[in-house]
Amino acid sequence: MLAKQLVYNYPYEIFDQISCYLTNRQKGVCRTVCQSWRALFTPSQYRYVKIRGDRQFSQFLQSILSGVGHYVKRLSVDDVYMTAAQLESLPYLCPNLVALSFNGKLLNCKSSIQDKTSLDALFSQWKYLRRLTELQDLTVTSHLLNTPYSKFSSLTHLNIRLNMNNTSMKSNFFASLSKANDLQNLSLDSISLSIYEIDAIHKACPQLQKFRLTNSNLESIGNDINEKRNCFESNHVGLAKYMRSFEFLNGTGLYENYEWIDYIAAKYPNLIHIQLWSTYSVNTPYPEALHAEDDLRERYQAIAKIGRNCHSLKSVNFMNVAMNHWFFDEMDYAGTRLESIALGDMTDNTIDLLQSLIRSKQNVSSLTLWGWTSLCIQETMQETIAMVGQCSDRLTSFTISMQFSGVKNAPIPLDYLLIKCSKLKYLKFDNIQATLMFSRNTPEEDIDNSRALNSQLQHLVFENGSFRNEVFRFLSFHCFNLKRLEIDSSSLIGEFRADNNIKIHMPHHTFEYISINHVRPQSQCYFVKQVNDIRLFDILLSKETHCNSMYELKDYEKYSPSLTFDYEQKPLECSRPTKFIDHKNTPVIDRPVGPSVSIQCHSLANLEIGKFLVI
Repeated sequence: MLAKQLVYNYPYEIFDQISCYLTNRQKGVCRTVCQSWRALFTPSQYRYVKIRGDRQFSQFLQSILSGVGHYVKRLSVDDVYMTAAQLESLPYLCPNLVALSFNGKLLNCKSSIQDKTSLDALFSQWKYLRRLTELQDLTVTSHLLNTPYSKFSSLTHLNIRLNMNNTSMKSNFFASLSKANDLQNLSLDSISLSIYEIDAIHKACPQLQKFRLTNSNLESIGNDINEKRNCFESNHVGLAKYMRSFEFLNGTGLYENYEWIDYIAAKYPNLIHIQLWSTYSVNTPYPEALHAEDDLRERYQAIAKIGRNCHSLKSVNFMNVAMNHWFFDEMDYAGTRLESIALGDMTDNTIDLLQSLIRSKQNVSSLTLWGWTSLCIQETMQETIAMVGQCSDRLTSFTISMQFSGVKNAPIPLDYLLIKCSKLKYLKFDNIQATLMFSRNTPEEDIDNSRALNSQLQHLVFENGSFRNEVFRFLSFHCFNLKRLEIDSSSLIGEFRADNNIKIHMPHHTFEYISINHVRPQSQCYFVKQVNDIRLFDILLSKETHCNSMYELKDYEKYSPSLTFDYEQKPLECSRPTKFIDHKNTPVIDRPVGPSVSIQCHSLANLEIGKFLVI
């Protein structure tokens, strides 16, 4: 009876939203209930397909040959070496795609279809396609741009990576961009743009709301200060009235050609979010020719114009951008109130910016701090953390990153930070060693001191860093509200050599979600750069009597992670699991042994290990 009600009374779109709360394993169980439920849950399993690696892609192609491919609405393909024939089969097998993300390589670019018109017509079957991401070869984008059978204007989101040295690729893209007159979100990677090309983009896409440039270059507008000042007086800057978000990530030209900041302030007065990230290198942090004081003043004034003109700003992210208190003064005068801000010019001047934020009327709820080299000094670190706690009485989210500082695993005391920022609900450590400043000798002392530290922390993230097991012991006694824990690409340090196990022992905690990916035991040989990932996970839930499960990650494959930004990254060969084994019913004596992650908690709703959702 319930199945009939679901079939006849609920639209499939609403049912898809309901099924999102179920895991794939739970959906598979529901498919076996009856024929009506099988008809309902089969489409929900294929609505959104995320593929990683050649093995998963081959299994996916085999599964959709039975005719279930028309259920696929969103398809994400990463790290796959695809042949031209496989790519050309997708429009037939998955004709109803709404979103496609392809971050892979074509092994054989030669198509089996010789007639170009027929090839363009093949891709025109994706008439419902609205979101397209291509970060390697622009195969699908090129066909959609050129096909006469499909309106490229159906796309609303386009994310592509070009080649800075390939001018013909850029010319062809701009020549066909006029077809995308309904585009709302555009992201371009590895491209050099002039002011006239930016204007051409907005003329071709008048509905554009979000514009992102990554690893790109902004060409010079003027040669000297006077020419830079007058560059917009002779040419009227047309307003992009629908623009709400502009992001310039890891780009060049913004420091030297700061007149672009004036252009952004004049072109986009209705921005809600802005991110300016000028390329930073530890070896050459600044351009060789230091500019005069007049140039520095011009840069400060240019950033201040953003605060003066963009009255709707709610989120600001400035990284390695010269600025001072003028920006905050202009926002206070205009009555603009930010919700989120990210700061860091990679020098001690960041402390002055924090002081300016404290003195301003901004009362942000989210703060991101880009760390610099001298932040490793204990006095500087304590002073900075103390100022973070004074920035806002609404601060509930804080991210601190040493990613670009040139210092790996800089120590930051977690307990001292939570004392100074007691209202935090979200905390992320990036490229940081999570330590404790105050020693706790016994659990009784921890319980007594927890009254002084009444942390509201709910979500904690460790990424690309290191930690000690004592950190989780501290969290167990002081962060009772912690519900979500994420650990990614991090290592255990400071334990006895005989014990290489990561112990997340928090027996009284009720977790909604724990994610662990690429965690490593401590290395016994300091000359070894990186040890192998931990593959065993021992789970003990006190809520469920005698529930002691062990999961083992198996069948690792080699892969080279794609580089997001070109800040002197080197593609390292890594390995990742392709499946996992549940040893719950395996006798303890027969279970595999080795370094493991031991998780003890009261209950756990979702557990993700190695990108697999096992609970």
